[in-house]
Amino acid sequence: MATDEQIRAEAYNIWDEEGRPDGKDVEHYLRAKKILEDQEAIRIMELAPVPPTIQLAQPPKNIPRPAAPSKRSIRSRHKKK
Repeated sequence: MATDEQIRAEAYNIWDEEGRPDGKDVEHYLRAKKILEDQEAIRIMELAPVPPTIQLAQPPKNIPRPAAPSKRSIRSRHKKK
């Protein structure tokens, strides 16, 4: 987590790069905080171990699948009464 000192230093750099405008100190602080948090999240993701690939078991090929319902049985279920 970024310290307040690091955030202020980054905010100062943003303020300086923008030509030192007045009245944007809160905006610069919040933008600097977001930049540092994003950088930290990227570092954490780079250090995180990659999970192994999961291989799903294949169903046996000799088990017959149930037959689909016939069109006639489907129609009879949906007849208007």
